[in-house]
Amino acid sequence: MFRPNVTCTALLILISLILASSCFGVTKNDEKQCMILAMESGQYEHLTINQLRQKCTNHEAIKTEEQDLGSANNGQKNGLINQRLAEEQETKYHPFSLTAHRRNYILPVTFNNNPNGNPYEVSDNDVKKVEVKFQFSLKLPIWNNIIGDADLWGAYTNISFWQAYNKTHSSPFRDTNHEPELFLSIQGKRNFLGFKNSYNTIGFAHQSNGQHGSLSRSWNRIYFSAAFERDNFAFAIKPWYRIPEDEKSSPNDPSGDDNPDIDKYMGYGELVAGYKWDEHLFSMLLRNNLRSSNNKGAIQLDWTFPLTRRIKGYVQYFNGYGESLIDYNASVNRLGVGIVLTDAL
Repeated sequence: MFRPNVTCTALLILISLILASSCFGVTKNDEKQCMILAMESGQYEHLTINQLRQKCTNHEAIKTEEQDLGSANNGQKNGLINQRLAEEQETKYHPFSLTAHRRNYILPVTFNNNPNGNPYEVSDNDVKKVEVKFQFSLKLPIWNNIIGDADLWGAYTNISFWQAYNKTHSSPFRDTNHEPELFLSIQGKRNFLGFKNSYNTIGFAHQSNGQHGSLSRSWNRIYFSAAFERDNFAFAIKPWYRIPEDEKSSPNDPSGDDNPDIDKYMGYGELVAGYKWDEHLFSMLLRNNLRSSNNKGAIQLDWTFPLTRRIKGYVQYFNGYGESLIDYNASVNRLGVGIVLTDAL
């Protein structure tokens, strides 16, 4: 459930900034930077100043040799992360452009051999082991160079678990998790043990399943993320701090903490790593609560591979806690197959 204090304030700011950026277009700094890059490139000498200004005002992409060679000059021309950053750069000045944040995928068939009916007070047998899982995740640049070279982004991720084959119970959505974010993205400038620090982020995230009563799950986090890469290998570390909430005065108190023990299962951060081989991407996500007793965590293994020019095949395996908010304290063992529309670590 959304909280009226920190969460609602942050979400209102996010919505306001997104609307402002959509309505008023690029800032003067963006327009100026666009014109400078265009003039330095020498590719737009046939345009007058007014034509060039109009081009930048309309968010048309300005490509320069300096941008094209940027990754190479950093010694990571073929790096996994730099390839994605270069693609994002191309849409930076496009109006109403939305960029993939995390993977966008659909797994029409997933198999979980340990379904959990407890939250709904039904037998585990009433929850089908085979269901559909999908995720869509988008982000939008709100304010470029808001602090130095740091950019402010807004993002939204939706992940759903659909009992599509459960005809007995009218094929319900078992759980849907919503995660809006606000974060600063800062370009990395240092190397670490031969790895380039490609970028760092500092942000706020709210995650909720939009339910009420005993089914309500939510938490708010402040996080820091640092991404590193070398050649075809990349990894990112993401520690977080959960913002405390008041205890419930009663089980039906809508303003209290829905899941006070979530840290015991989700831990205090995650590690993501990926390796690209030809057109195949292998990645792994790890979480752990770092407790010697009652140790709990999760692992997710991913493999994406080409099917067509625009679509990739996707195999995902998850084992552990926290795959969904409704099952954050129940162990899941799931294998799924499907397609991915936009790939990412």
